[in-house]
Amino acid sequence: MSIVDFARAAEERGFTGLFLNEHTHIPLAHARSSFPATVDGEIPDRYAHFLDPYVALSFVAASTSLEVGPMVSLVAEHDAIALAKAAATLDVLSGGRLLLGVGFGWNREEFEDHGLPANVRADVVEETVQLMRQLWCDDIAAFDGKFRSLSPSRSWPKPVRDRHLPVLLGAPASDRNFDRVVRWADGWVPMANPIFEPQYAAWLTDLRSRWERAGRDPAALQLMALLTTVPARDLPSAVNRLAELGVQRAAVHVAEGDAADSVRRLDRLAAAIAPAYA
Repeated sequence: MSIVDFARAAEERGFTGLFLNEHTHIPLAHARSSFPATVDGEIPDRYAHFLDPYVALSFVAASTSLEVGPMVSLVAEHDAIALAKAAATLDVLSGGRLLLGVGFGWNREEFEDHGLPANVRADVVEETVQLMRQLWCDDIAAFDGKFRSLSPSRSWPKPVRDRHLPVLLGAPASDRNFDRVVRWADGWVPMANPIFEPQYAAWLTDLRSRWERAGRDPAALQLMALLTTVPARDLPSAVNRLAELGVQRAAVHVAEGDAADSVRRLDRLAAAIAPAYA
């Protein structure tokens, strides 16, 4: 099913956003990069077939009113200056509907093919976001980091929302990652979904506490939950649980298939979630 037809079908069923994964390529040799979602660590073939999310989502944004974004983008595998331009352009042309999820990436070999050792990818992500923010915010932008740099420069367009483009860090719960969210992101996407476990609420309490201690506006913290492993029968209670916890977005996963399969899956998900909004 084409991405545009899928997006239209999702919008017709009441979904409000479409978010795509990103991998630039999948190296055949990946001894250090066991796929985290399978027992044997083997990487599913579909990971080599991902569309470029920025190009694909430009078609989605032009064809629907959905919020769009990569979830997550491996921004350290991009030229930061060019990516800042592409993201701002998509945000402007969509009328401010881009939400930028970023992550470090689990595939070490993939990252290293882009020219840097895998053990610096978290630092490169941070510097990439910082450089992009300079270009989005300032008439004359500059940045001097260890891995990214920008001489004093002018670049437009600027993001729609007061020159601000929301960036959410997709990463596991940890002290280091919470500190990163507070330091340079606008929110968090937990890369795990124990929605009904006490630890989930404890994570959010911890993050909010750090956020407020840093002097950041409590109302500005954006959260997205991944309900990718929650059974359909539990989706209404999961959505209600997230509302109680103040989580603004919940993402479900629709597996690949032909048009008929995809529409049936959307129908099942929409029907499962509907009771939470009754």
